[in-house]
Amino acid sequence: MMLDEPKLSDQTSRREFVRAASIALSLPLLFGCRSDMFAQGAVHDLRQGLLRNAIIDPSCSWCGARDMPATVGPAALIAPKPEAGERIAIRGTVYGKDGKTPYANALIYAYHTDIHGIYGRGNEHKHGRFRGWMLTDANGQYSFETILPASYPNSTIAKHIHMTVTTVERKEDWIDSILFEGDRFITARERVITKGGFNPILSLAKDRNGVLSGVRDIMLT
Repeated sequence: MMLDEPKLSDQTSRREFVRAASIALSLPLLFGCRSDMFAQGAVHDLRQGLLRNAIIDPSCSWCGARDMPATVGPAALIAPKPEAGERIAIRGTVYGKDGKTPYANALIYAYHTDIHGIYGRGNEHKHGRFRGWMLTDANGQYSFETILPASYPNSTIAKHIHMTVTTVERKEDWIDSILFEGDRFITARERVITKGGFNPILSLAKDRNGVLSGVRDIMLT
């Protein structure tokens, strides 16, 4: 079971509950409104379940689920539109261990460098400004728009986007970072899938809006 469910009527399916919880968490909480009591309860249970599995150790250099905002939906705008850099759009589906069943309410955390290969500057968070959270919808889908990051300065490390996944059943863990086909710094080692179940090296193509787009599906292990 994905989370502690309130008692449902015989006419209410588990799928409908998961959909309601997913939609509810993507909306601001409206405390004090009786008509929203079910939604608030679902949101609270789901949020607490996710936070229980977030890594809170401040020494963890790659974690981010602990900072999930109060409002989380299946889509995120990580880099505002005026931000310098080539825009990219990533979408995908999170699947269960069988690699076929969509997994609703998985929390995805993503972060990356700026166009100079830098994360945080000055008093910014150590992961920088380009970080975001997504909660998969009832079909396991998520998406985000941002800019194409750069490789670290004076390095031979391929440009990449870090990602972690957290569920109410699974502790926050990293998966293979998104890489981009054609990057001269991609090595044979990085072509071996370690965590995430699907190829993380994306071939980007421009969509009808001229934005470079790619698909990063994820399998929970």
